[in-house]
Amino acid sequence: MTLLINKPWKTIFVVAVVGLGLSGCVSDQAIGGPIAKVGFQHLPKIRLNVATVLVKSNYKGLMEPPYAEQRFPTPPERALFDWALTRLVAVGGKEYAAVAQFEIDDASVVETKLKKTEGFRAMLTYEPTARYDATAVARLNIKNAENGASGNIRVTAQRSIEVSENATLAQREEAWMVLVENLMADFNTQMELQINGYLSRWVDPQSPK
Repeated sequence: MTLLINKPWKTIFVVAVVGLGLSGCVSDQAIGGPIAKVGFQHLPKIRLNVATVLVKSNYKGLMEPPYAEQRFPTPPERALFDWALTRLVAVGGKEYAAVAQFEIDDASVVETKLKKTEGFRAMLTYEPTARYDATAVARLNIKNAENGASGNIRVTAQRSIEVSENATLAQREEAWMVLVENLMADFNTQMELQINGYLSRWVDPQSPK
């Protein structure tokens, strides 16, 4: 899928692990009301001196275990699309030959079942029984077909979270939302650094650093 944004999502590897113990009575009731989405509206636009920005995804999720992103209220792929559509803006106009393309290469979440402690202790404690490892990988390429100038960056972010055996569906969804929020916070930080470091010739002076 490719989206087009008209005028008015060096490899960086980020790994962080967050453990979240969730408690409560087991239930299959989802979160009441609308589920909060990962948002970037509060962040300033990254203004690029290009004619247009293309946004596309190359990721093909398997939609079956151990992959679990299809169960997330806001999966990483959707969050990456939202990041690009919200933050990247072309301000060069048609007189600029340069075109920017944001491509999603990976937006997976892998679920791993964790072994529970056996014996009497297991009857007295709740333990994490599932870990979710989320990955976000995307590239931003800029190319000027007239003069051959080009630049590209690729960012990888990874986050993990564990969920307790007695977590409700609502609590699991909340944990998944926190996971994607933290994943995208890492991605956003690294993408900003790389854009200002390696694609600075195309960054409009009015764009915040």
